[in-house]
Amino acid sequence: MKRNTKRAVSAAAAIALLSLHLIPAGELSAAAYQRAAGRFYTADGNTSADEGWNNDGRHYKVTTQTDPLNLRAEPSQAATIITAMPKGTIITVLQTRDGWAKVQYGSVIGYCAMEWLTVAPDAVLTPENNAKENEKTIYRYLTQTLGLTSAAACGILGNMHVETGGSFDPTAHDPDNIGYGICQWNNTADAGYRVDQLRAFTSEWNTVQGQLEFLRHDLLHNDYLLSLHLYDELKAFGNTEEDAVAASDCFARKYEGCASYTFEMRREKARFYYGEHAGSTTAVQWNNTAQTRVVATESGGLNMRASASIFDSILLVIPKGAEVSVKSISNDGRWANVEYRGVNGYCVTEYLKEPSAAASAGIKGDLTGNKTVGADDAQLVLNAYADRIAGKSMGLTDAQIKAADVNGDGQVSVEDAQLILQYYTAKYVSAMDITWEQLLRK
Repeated sequence: MKRNTKRAVSAAAAIALLSLHLIPAGELSAAAYQRAAGRFYTADGNTSADEGWNNDGRHYKVTTQTDPLNLRAEPSQAATIITAMPKGTIITVLQTRDGWAKVQYGSVIGYCAMEWLTVAPDAVLTPENNAKENEKTIYRYLTQTLGLTSAAACGILGNMHVETGGSFDPTAHDPDNIGYGICQWNNTADAGYRVDQLRAFTSEWNTVQGQLEFLRHDLLHNDYLLSLHLYDELKAFGNTEEDAVAASDCFARKYEGCASYTFEMRREKARFYYGEHAGSTTAVQWNNTAQTRVVATESGGLNMRASASIFDSILLVIPKGAEVSVKSISNDGRWANVEYRGVNGYCVTEYLKEPSAAASAGIKGDLTGNKTVGADDAQLVLNAYADRIAGKSMGLTDAQIKAADVNGDGQVSVEDAQLILQYYTAKYVSAMDITWEQLLRK
């Protein structure tokens, strides 16, 4: 169960970018752009990150004094915190450079400071820190002990994936130490001190099994949840992909109490876990194709992975609204082998849509076609500008180029990105009644 508010990461990114002075487009080099863009947007596994890095591959133990170790999107103390790794956690260090480690924690790839890591040559990934084993344990419990259909169980798995960043780690907690465990139970007064209740319920409160028993107790004995008929509703779901999506929404709304904008990412994971557990067991076949598709996520970017698996490494994050080249599609229609900016990998097909005139229906600053102006639009402008100064195609349609040139100087530049973020911050974060004309002082 969650706290009532969520941090607006994109708003924080916008405010950070607004602290820059406007730089004429011609005065920013490609290298400078790469450094600047990395400060404001997460890009797990940037393809240039391997340069100068030393391969490792060993297991390490988090040896902080008391606090968890922050896992960041980039090797920088100023980079976005993806999650926090508790003291004692065993992780795999993929590469090292200049006091930083590129690590895998569950299914999450990120960066952390080497000074808080100690080589653990005999360490093994236990059920507490092995994402795949945790996921299997949870699925078995939900279907065998709670008697849910595969679809309903996958709906809950989708929620837990989002809550824990894909690690299913029972000791996972957010950087503010408010949420804890596989459901990120909230320990504030408004939420009823849920972590304290978990600890009082079982001595195994920091294990997957103990937390599953607590979840079961909640569903069967919590007066509030009984009044919502949550368990009855979960038991009533059928066993189709549509049921998995509906169960994901039900659990998100009635148990997690999370913001509605997170529902779609939970549905995405529910669909995939349903494919893992209830889909065809035949070998994946690939059908060659040659298509151009546009990333059409609800919010944020689309992960490109090293293989067709949500547990594999993230190579990079493709921005919403960006065009990708689709080379082949799996026979079940769930995965696509794609190329984006010279990088080959695998993405879910759900968020790859055909290019449409709706990509930008004449709205200044709206490149993604969602009828609003946001940080995603600014990121597209920055990417397009980097390609332009590198002598590459910007990968934008004529309508997108027109929408991107908000200052009307006939170019797609860093200044346009900053103005888009200024407009977004004023109108949607600060709720100011502002127009483009006012912002541009025309």
